Amino acid sequence: MISCPNCGSNPRFDIATQKLLCPYCGSSFDVESFPEETSGATMQQVEGEYVGEPDKMQVTVYTCSQCGGELMSTDSDATAFCSYCGSHQILEERLSLQERPQRIIPFKITKEDCKKTYASKLKRSLFAPKVLKDPTHIDEFRAIYMPYWFYNFRQEGKITLNGTTEHREGDYRIVDSYHLSVDADNTFRGINHDASTSFEDKISESLAPYDVKETVPFRTAYLSGFYADIPDLKKTSYEKEAAAMAARDTIENIEAIEDFRKYDLGEMNDVSAISRTRTTLESAQSSMLPVWFLSYRKQDRVAYAAINGQTGKITADIPIDPARYLIGVGIVTAILWIILQAFNISSLRGILMTVILGALAGSLIYGMVVHQLQENIQNREWENYMRQRAREEEAAREQKARMQKARMQNTQMQNAQMQDNQIQDGPVENDAPEAKQTEPKAARKKARNKKSKAPKPPKKENSSPGIGITFIMWLVLVAAVGVLMFLDMEWLILAEPILAAGYVYLGFSEKSPKKGQISNLALGISTTLGVVIWLINPYIDWLYYGCCVLMMGCVIWCFFDALYYYNQLMTRPLPQFQKQGGDDRA
Repeated sequence: MISCPNCGSNPRFDIATQKLLCPYCGSSFDVESFPEETSGATMQQVEGEYVGEPDKMQVTVYTCSQCGGELMSTDSDATAFCSYCGSHQILEERLSLQERPQRIIPFKITKEDCKKTYASKLKRSLFAPKVLKDPTHIDEFRAIYMPYWFYNFRQEGKITLNGTTEHREGDYRIVDSYHLSVDADNTFRGINHDASTSFEDKISESLAPYDVKETVPFRTAYLSGFYADIPDLKKTSYEKEAAAMAARDTIENIEAIEDFRKYDLGEMNDVSAISRTRTTLESAQSSMLPVWFLSYRKQDRVAYAAINGQTGKITADIPIDPARYLIGVGIVTAILWIILQAFNISSLRGILMTVILGALAGSLIYGMVVHQLQENIQNREWENYMRQRAREEEAAREQKARMQKARMQNTQMQNAQMQDNQIQDGPVENDAPEAKQTEPKAARKKARNKKSKAPKPPKKENSSPGIGITFIMWLVLVAAVGVLMFLDMEWLILAEPILAAGYVYLGFSEKSPKKGQISNLALGISTTLGVVIWLINPYIDWLYYGCCVLMMGCVIWCFFDALYYYNQLMTRPLPQFQKQGGDDRA
């Protein structure tokens, strides 16, 4: 903990002035000129390591007993809630030594600005739970420095790519192949990725970009009065992904060159793009980036709101309150009924078609939510897989380094023993190398067998439709109804409710909740029945009214199931972090 030179208390970094302010004597200090001190300067050891090491800093680590989430701070103030699982309890605390980051972007957005940004977003969320707008809840925003890796890449030398052009001559399609070369002299600075398993990639991607030009050398004073997440991902975890970003950017710039626009460079995977653009890692720096973080917990689900502490960009999970949703649906239904009466759409056939189109719209919205939830589930699986793979690769590298070190020590001992034997008894025959040659082959064969049995990694998905695409899909269905009526092919309209129900059904999977499949089937059957009655056009009024009531009941049923899925989408299961001990966390 840093100390005020005037009164000995703990000064805090003030975001508004970008200086250290002492709350007791009112003194202010420039961060850059403030001496680097730690509260453990008088202590000899923490967790078995000496405090005085220049690449270490002493911090207080707060651990949640429910989810295992950890935050560190240079202060020793007790905290009463966990930012990750929303648990309101006193967290366990301990002194720890952590790796000192190399760079940092100090907070620029104050807590008051943060609260105004979040309140402004909630104003546009009519169905948000009332508790989210409670000033007491909003005041729980916590300023947390999130760990990142900043990757710097170099591209130098000749880049060789394969390009093609295509033209026709009579009945023949002629494809010409070319070898294209570009002299590269590129440098990429600050390609970043978060270095914490506690911080979801989706949230960090939503908060991007940060202006890396505003990074400054890390000083402990910037952490005073704030919390920081503990990095637990090595720089190798996302090195390949960062290199692929630099390589793809270079290829896109090459494609934009006037002389290269006529060539088709084709698709390249990440490995090929990195190798062909001669992308090599120059350095990787550990950094801390500012995030305002808020959690909302309801039963066994938790929702997050996060704000970029430098730019003010916000991302928030905002669930829907069922009671407010029901009131909103009632108001919209009443307005639609008034509109129908105003335009004198009073024929039973016209009312039935209006309800059918409304049911199709509801089905597509339902499918959009289900597909988006499925995408989130698959992306979290992908993220967990990537993290586990990074840990396994790091463990394999460490084991390989230990084996090489042990092998070198063993070789040195054998050489020393051979020299002693030669001095005492003359030269001796050593058969150790032959025995050592068979061991790597067996190990490699075992590793190949283990690799062949490894499960197939999950895929990262980014293909779920948004509300815009869903609206376009609905317009296409409406247009199709008009075209089929014009062409006297009205019976083909029966395919539309079947397609809509099938679209929703494709979003369900074994890993998603089973709720909603029956309601989707009921909506598909009732809408199909409505189309049949519309086509037959019987002179029985109660059939029209009964079918409309049935469809509207299924629509409401599906909408409440969609609400369930939407709240599943806007929240996530309570986290269970598996923190590793010692230096593996740093």
